[in-house]
Amino acid sequence: MSKKLSNLLNEYFEPSVSKRPMRLRADTFEKPIKATACSWEIHSDPERFSRKFKLESRKRAIDFVNEVMQLEDEMNHHGDLKISYDEVSIDVYTHNVNRITELDQEYIRSVDFIYKDVLDFDYR
Repeated sequence: MSKKLSNLLNEYFEPSVSKRPMRLRADTFEKPIKATACSWEIHSDPERFSRKFKLESRKRAIDFVNEVMQLEDEMNHHGDLKISYDEVSIDVYTHNVNRITELDQEYIRSVDFIYKDVLDFDYR
């Protein structure tokens, strides 16, 4: 037995008496909405993401930086990287608007995946 999409959606919306669009029912969602965890800090002047990555060796730090720089070239979006032996600091924001944009959010998600990948790589 299949339901129509409109019938399924009605469970999430309040009925509309007029021609106005239906509103989401407040009781269908958990309150308050919880933000997802993020290991990046947000700073101001300019608004930017910032994070320090600690790696277990200089070799892993080099591999991490190489992967991040390759990502930056592919995205044509570049962060400010600072390398201190086995620690890498990254600040990123969209320079032409002087703040964080969706492009920066995509950048930090990708960098987090690269970091996990470098940590999990077996150097034997």
